[in-house]
Order: sequence, then structure tokens, then C-alpha cells
Amino acid sequence: EQLSDLVVELVDLAAYRSVEEPIAQMRIDELFEAVAGRAERRSGRKIDVESEAAVLSGRPGAIERALSNLVANAVKWGPPESPIKIVQKGGRVLVRDYGPGIDEADLPLIFDRFYRATSARTMPGSGLGLAIVRQIVEDHGGTVFADNASEGGAAVGFEIPPS
Repeated sequence: EQLSDLVVELVDLAAYRSVEEPIAQMRIDELFEAVAGRAERRSGRKIDVESEAAVLSGRPGAIERALSNLVANAVKWGPPESPIKIVQKGGRVLVRDYGPGIDEADLPLIFDRFYRATSARTMPGSGLGLAIVRQIVEDHGGTVFADNASEGGAAVGFEIPPS
């Protein structure tokens, strides 16, 4: 199962640029509400969304994939009884969990392909989810970021400038 997941992620990473989705205007807040709803149903976790109406130009399927990857990481690392929080303001998106956070030494590396923090090496995953996020966001002219929240847990996200 892990090998199959790895192959799918590798194909997605390799094919993303070659099978370009057309650029469209999208209501990014509505897209994120939909992603949160699906993630809640799949994981059984509460996902709180704070969003404001915003329209961006981009590839909706790709942006949806980037957010889904961030939410999947938060679900994986946050305690089952704690919510996941998505905060969107314009083109800036933050996904927050209440788990152990990210080791300071790992913060600059978590968006690198195949990078797995020492604490993550016993967990399922390939080290490609956040690399896919970075590639999608950079292809939209944006940047990614990661930090630890002062109350504990990770705060990971991206910002895409309006176009």
C-alpha cells in the first residue's frame, strides 16, 4: 500500500507540469470549504475554517491538491481529539494542528522532495506531499511557509499573490 501511494505521488509530481490544467478564476474560500468538508468526512476530525471571500486566478485542481496535502499532514500529526484549523485571508492560507510541532532543524527542509524528519520516519508517507505543495504554490507565483505555533503544534501554509 505504501509503495502504491509512493508511485501515485511520484507520478503526480512528474506529471503536474506536463498535464497543465487551464487557469481559471476561482473562489478560493469556497474551494477550501469543500476541501475541509471532505477531510472531515474522511478523517472524522473537526476542521474549523476561517475564510473570507476571495477570487484568485490559478489552477483550481492544483490548489485543491496543495490544500488537501496540508490538511492530510495536520490530520496525521494532530491528536485525534483536537481540531484542525484552516485560516484563509485573500491568497494566504494557514493550516494548523495541535500536535508535537516540527523540530526547528527540520523546518527549512520539510518542503524538500523525499525529506522525512526523524520523528516521521516510522509513520506512513513518502516525503513528497509537502514537495508537491511547494511546486504547485511556486508555479502560481507564491511561497510556502512553516513554523511552530506558540501554543504547540505546527502552522504550515502558503501565500499566492492576487493576479
